[in-house]
Amino acid sequence: MGAYGLRTLLSERFAPITSSIGFLELSLEEAAQGLESWRRSLYPDVTVSHPTDGFPDVLGRLQPLTGGARPRELLIRVGRGWTAYFDNSLRGTDAVSAIGYLSTRLLCQGLAIDVVPHTAGASGVRHGRMGAVQFELYGPLQTEFLNYVRTVSVVFDGDRWRFTATGTEQPFEETEAYQARRVRDRFTSEMLERYCRALGIEVFDPRSYGPEAVFVESAVPMAPDGLVMTLQEVQEWLEIAPGQFD
Repeated sequence: MGAYGLRTLLSERFAPITSSIGFLELSLEEAAQGLESWRRSLYPDVTVSHPTDGFPDVLGRLQPLTGGARPRELLIRVGRGWTAYFDNSLRGTDAVSAIGYLSTRLLCQGLAIDVVPHTAGASGVRHGRMGAVQFELYGPLQTEFLNYVRTVSVVFDGDRWRFTATGTEQPFEETEAYQARRVRDRFTSEMLERYCRALGIEVFDPRSYGPEAVFVESAVPMAPDGLVMTLQEVQEWLEIAPGQFD
């Protein structure tokens, strides 16, 4: 995962919203009913709408992005049989929490992916982001660790790059790459794309998303000092330059 050629959705135009994406192997209608039911069990006021903006413009509805709470969530039909999940978390969609839980609640397969370019320590960058390419597959049943079925990832932990492969190996995996000398080459964004394709998801093709979508807004209590920012403000804060890694 070098500085160039990293595969991302929409060339990071909507990052960090799209840096992490969740997926449920359910129809949009089933996923929306499940998410709404969960939110109504937690919050007194939940509003559900069916925006017609189309993808990717509909992602703008998640603004403003907030820290510490996610009152706005978006579900979008993806291909046949899958639904994508995005939320308004300040540093990117919290796909792991939502998908990990919903896959058990709704008895379906779930997936959370991360693709974050590594810019920390780069010339001219004040803070930057720590790079990651992650594939996390969930099931409806308890496994050795929660309901994780398989995790494959390459992540910069602040000190060095680490490769992880845990759980049940899937038949589509390119395991020979896991022995690469350079850790960043053991799991790339191109490999992630092929793994998702094997499941029926064209993860980086914007044409596979929508146009049908469901927007869920919940009355989530906000911390008085919680950050609230527009997408543009967050991109400036995190030093995200759309198209930089194409």
